[in-house]
Amino acid sequence: MIDNIEITGMGIVTSIGQGVATFKEALLSGETQFAYLKQPGRESIKPFIGAEIPDIDAKTLFPEYSGLLRTATKSAQVAIVAVAEAWQDAKLTLSKVNPERVGLVVGGSNLQQRYQQQTWQRYHSRQEFIRPTYGLTFWDTDILGLISQCFQIQGEGYSVGGASASGAVAIIHAARQILMGNSDICIALGALSDLSGAEFQALMNLGAMGSERFADRPDLACRPFDQDHDGFIYGEGCGAVILEKTNRAQQRGAKSHGQLKGWGLALDGNRSPEPSQKGEERAINTALAMADLQPESIDYVNTHGTGSPLGDKTEVAALKSVGLHRCLLNSTKSLIGHCLTAAGVVEAIATILQMKFGFCHPTKNLVTPIDASLNWVKETSVQAEIKYAISNSFGFGGINTALLIAQE
Repeated sequence: MIDNIEITGMGIVTSIGQGVATFKEALLSGETQFAYLKQPGRESIKPFIGAEIPDIDAKTLFPEYSGLLRTATKSAQVAIVAVAEAWQDAKLTLSKVNPERVGLVVGGSNLQQRYQQQTWQRYHSRQEFIRPTYGLTFWDTDILGLISQCFQIQGEGYSVGGASASGAVAIIHAARQILMGNSDICIALGALSDLSGAEFQALMNLGAMGSERFADRPDLACRPFDQDHDGFIYGEGCGAVILEKTNRAQQRGAKSHGQLKGWGLALDGNRSPEPSQKGEERAINTALAMADLQPESIDYVNTHGTGSPLGDKTEVAALKSVGLHRCLLNSTKSLIGHCLTAAGVVEAIATILQMKFGFCHPTKNLVTPIDASLNWVKETSVQAEIKYAISNSFGFGGINTALLIAQE
């Protein structure tokens, strides 16, 4: 078993709510905001279905950095808002923390594709006039730098890429910083993956995104584990969590939302986007072993559950194989879409909120499950007492992660 790592701060922005309190209520009620994507840079012959969040102006939070944030991308602005909420939630102040002992891990790569597309559209015939700041903003580390400046973070920091598992990989790396003694406090951010129409079309051509079957009813398109599923539906989102050791949190009087008891991170050894049951099993079993728990102890699994026919089938097989066939199961993506690089953190927050407040949110559009033998939470929330939970995130490139979270 590892030393207890407490989750002392959370911040979130999604299509169904900005802020943890609003997000919790939306989860409980099963709210969704699926529609046709309208953000500039996502134009196509046929519009794509997804769940977008309104533009956010982080300058109001940090007027002293208004000049710095004036040219920040949407991914960066949303990240600042999420980290600010987590920072405040954890009751951190610059006067009470050593900035050299605060770490930062940003989960996600290729985060600002839509911004790059818009820059090309605007300047392709006059490239000599491209803004000098574009030389900063096209790097994934621009978000890392903005956050570190706004919060005066001077400890260990970097960005990590794990495709749709990036957020979970960020949490794992943040936990390792804490356990290795490199940081007293570490922020893990699942950054907003701001895709353009080109990426959406490629993902649809790949067969990963949902088809046009529900073009007349966007609210019915996202269907994890339902027999009518045919691909994931995109959702914008961003989440941040703050980690620290139990003794450190207690010393400064911080409250805990839950404990990170274990994790698994395993590769398939395969570049293919197709999932691997064995890889998923290894990630889950590693998390269980690290926490010194048996599958029977797990009350709830927040599944990866994208709505991909092969992905859903593979995850069901992995869950049954490792012995997680009796616990409650749902998919947060059914409510907010697939937040891609942010999903691991966003869904960890969703998991913690359900544990804290004693419920499991609905899995929207789960009418006829692909496997009726499992304990699905379908279209209505249920009350639940959850002590131990697992949150799965799997990514292209054969990246498998599982986070084991406790309420002790």
